[in-house]
Amino acid sequence: MDASRYLVIAVDHPSLDGALQRFLDDLRDEQRFFGRRSAACRKPFPSLIEHLTAKRTMRLGVLHHRRVIALASVDNDGAVALAVAADFRRQGVGEELMATLTERAEAIGYPPLHRFSGRRVRLAG
Repeated sequence: MDASRYLVIAVDHPSLDGALQRFLDDLRDEQRFFGRRSAACRKPFPSLIEHLTAKRTMRLGVLHHRRVIALASVDNDGAVALAVAADFRRQGVGEELMATLTERAEAIGYPPLHRFSGRRVRLAG
């Protein structure tokens, strides 16, 4: 990820409400694919979006030209939910956001992070 193009920030400031809502609406509106294409084009499940919007979490986002292009949250148990806008996936945005989230969570005493999953839990690293 080119650090000069993106900014990782806390997203809970009221000035970002509109940009954050647009990001979440775009996630909800993504077309769902089934069959062989489903693995490459997964639509975020409602449970992921619910976890991303929980207010009792630390949330960080990535901004690109005042647009929220990625969002991650970590709850008090260390469960991480992360989503990247479809047109920015596979460009390292999620990895950079996860690295920053891990660093900040560790600095303020969160437990070891793991990925939020409806089916199973995997280590975040």
